[in-house]
Amino acid sequence: MSAVKPVDTCVVGSGASGSVVAATLAAAGQSVVILESGRPTRPSHIPTIRDDWEQHLRDFFPPSNGADRVHYDADCDPRFRVSRFKGVGGSTMHYEGFYPRMHPGDLKRRSQLGMAADWPLDYDELAPYYDRVESRLGVSGALDNPFEPPRPPYPNPPIAMSCAVQRAKAGCDRLGLHAAHAPVAILSRADGARGPCNFCGGCWFGCMHGAISNAQQTYLADAASHGAELRIASSAVRILLARDGRRVTGVEYLDADGALHNQDARNVVLCGNAIETPRLLLMSTRHDHPDGLANSSGLVGRYFSAHVQAKVTAVFDDRVDGYKGPNINGQVQDFWDHDDARSFAGGYVIALRNAELGPYYLYRQRLARPTLFGAELLETLTDTFGHTANISAYGEHFATENDRVDLHPEIKDTLGLPVPRIRIRHGDNEAAMHEHMGGILTSIMEAAGGRQIRFESDRSILGTHLMGTCRMGTDPDQSVVDADGRTHDIGNLLIADGSLFPTSTPSNPTLTIQAMALRIAERLIARDRG
Repeated sequence: MSAVKPVDTCVVGSGASGSVVAATLAAAGQSVVILESGRPTRPSHIPTIRDDWEQHLRDFFPPSNGADRVHYDADCDPRFRVSRFKGVGGSTMHYEGFYPRMHPGDLKRRSQLGMAADWPLDYDELAPYYDRVESRLGVSGALDNPFEPPRPPYPNPPIAMSCAVQRAKAGCDRLGLHAAHAPVAILSRADGARGPCNFCGGCWFGCMHGAISNAQQTYLADAASHGAELRIASSAVRILLARDGRRVTGVEYLDADGALHNQDARNVVLCGNAIETPRLLLMSTRHDHPDGLANSSGLVGRYFSAHVQAKVTAVFDDRVDGYKGPNINGQVQDFWDHDDARSFAGGYVIALRNAELGPYYLYRQRLARPTLFGAELLETLTDTFGHTANISAYGEHFATENDRVDLHPEIKDTLGLPVPRIRIRHGDNEAAMHEHMGGILTSIMEAAGGRQIRFESDRSILGTHLMGTCRMGTDPDQSVVDADGRTHDIGNLLIADGSLFPTSTPSNPTLTIQAMALRIAERLIARDRG
């Protein structure tokens, strides 16, 4: 093993949270090393720079996204499949940039419903961090959502609603629902070398225009400008402890050549995700920590959560061009806050979308059948392309202890490390929510004039919004970290990613992950200055 120069803080992961933590600490004068198992995304990796871009969507994903990275337990819901991006910037390189804030009630589900757990802080403590993250990312939005808590204007004006979203909004209007602009981490106007959204519709696969505010071109750039070192192709394999077992001393990692290194650090901040962070903690066993680090409660890896999802598609007689614009361009929050009159606890958000991609996607989704080919296929494509649209909903999942991530006892990944074993299921409450979602989404499409309406009922667990597994709380017996992200067991070992969420909340989590990461980093700075 080779040792490298000690630093103040070693950050594991360069995605949504790791980029914020690194930039904040480096700006405060700390020496920072970021360990990232993947590599940077280069412009040549972005499919939409090519004419035949639909043939190259898979090329966008790094080879390290391979199937050997996770194992699904026999008791795991077969509909659940993880979607991550193993590269610099993490999953912000493969996201839609939908950036809603949580609501005050989302943080107090235990007090409100007797379910799940309360967050150890309230909305007013998070609000200033929301403001600052939105400002840095240039979030575009409008104050037209009547359900959002009071807030200042968005940094950028909203991106105009596309044709497809306007059509869905008309359906919402007829039903008395409140369709509003979606807040998105996508520029509506130029910012230096970054251009505004050009409605290409390729948000999932990078952004050739630079409009999407991913970590690689925002917080990671800030971190580098303040001297933070990003160490790519560097996979953390163990967190190292002092002899007394009461503090961490650094991180052991493998480089691209398989050589083992020891990065000494005064603090370690884990910023992987709700799968990789518990995995690293569980791999870091020692004689005095036989169950892994920060696991005196036995809850590392427990309460794994992912959103309930529903999707409805439709065909329209006239063109709506559902492939043009940001993937999410509108929202409906009428069902966000809990309502005792409904058949389920918690709530959900509706996303009005432009995610139909191109003609090949249409063919695979709706037209692929052996009897349709040649002139008839061309005619059908001509008559159908641009006439389809979809809307979706994301809702709360109330995880149990049985929803978990642990280490597979036998299967190893390409580095020889135990793969994370996943178990997650949705219960009766989630099933009731999913049914409600399907009914509302179908009604919106009907009211909008859609036909051939399809409710994709087999995709009820979203594999991109990963939360829980190192939950935050005040009681060390019932949580892994405190409100400042510090593990209860080891004061200089912190967690700042989505694994600390005590509940899933109805919202896309990235903005809240980054707001919490900013808060955690600043609390760490204040404590170090003591």
